[in-house]
Parts: sequence; C-alpha cells; structure tokens
Amino acid sequence: MKKEHFEAFLTANEKRIYHYVLSLCSNEQDTLDIVQTVFIAVYQNLERIEEETALAYTYKIAHNKCLSFLKQKSRYVNIEPDKFNSMQDKNLNYKEPDYTVLKNAIASLPPRLAAVIQLQYYEKMSYKEISTTLGISIKAVESLLVRAKRILRKKILQDKEK
Repeated sequence: MKKEHFEAFLTANEKRIYHYVLSLCSNEQDTLDIVQTVFIAVYQNLERIEEETALAYTYKIAHNKCLSFLKQKSRYVNIEPDKFNSMQDKNLNYKEPDYTVLKNAIASLPPRLAAVIQLQYYEKMSYKEISTTLGISIKAVESLLVRAKRILRKKILQDKEK
C-alpha cells in the first residue's frame, strides 16, 4: 500500500476497526488506545501490505493487539486506592501451621523410607541425586517414595480421626 492511500484507508475503516475492538475490549478508553496502536502498526508496515489484503491485515493486527492488551491487563488488580483502607489484614491472625503430626509420622517410618522423604522434600534432591546418595536405582527411589507417601497418608488420617 502506498502512503498516499493510507489516509483514505484510515478514514474508510476507522469506525469498523473501532467497533470490532470495542466488541473485544468493552471499554471505550482502552478501545481508543488500541485502535490508535493498530493504525500506527499498519502505517509502520505500509510497504509490506497489499491494498487487496489491507483490511484483513488490519483486523488481524487489531485482534492480536486486543488479545495482548487483555492478557496484560489481567495481570493487574484494578482496585480504587480508598478501598484498601476497608480491607482486612489477613496476616494479623496468621498462625504458623502445626507440623507435629507430619513430623511424628515421618519419625515412625522405617529408616529407608524416612530417608527418601527427607532427601526429596527437605533436601530438595532429584531422584537421580537420591539414588546416588543411597546407592539404589532411580526406580527403587520412585518405589520407596510411593510406599512412604502411602504410609504417611494412612498415619496422618488415623491421627486426624483420633
């Protein structure tokens, strides 16, 4: 497309693109911003755009800009500053979790199973590192972990019932 034809193209299609973006964003101010970036992108790529496909190209850019904008917008919390005063501080009543049941259950495991749990969850070792440390195969590590977790689950559930 030639630069001389851009202004006519903009005038002819601005409302169509605006309504398309508005249907995706549903916010007039955001829509105006996105439409502006769409036509800037079209203008920057004029020499690559053919006149026959210019409208389709513009719709595609509008679609992609809307998706990018909505994805970015979803990452932010949109709360008015005065509402923060009325929010409760959830950390005021925070209590450290009680892990005594879990610690007792791990202590009651056979030494080999307790060692695998210790290395996996507390030492953050991989299966390969555990197998090297204990001198067993990776499959044996997997098997021991499954067995240890099953026993721990039973013991913890029994302690909760009491």
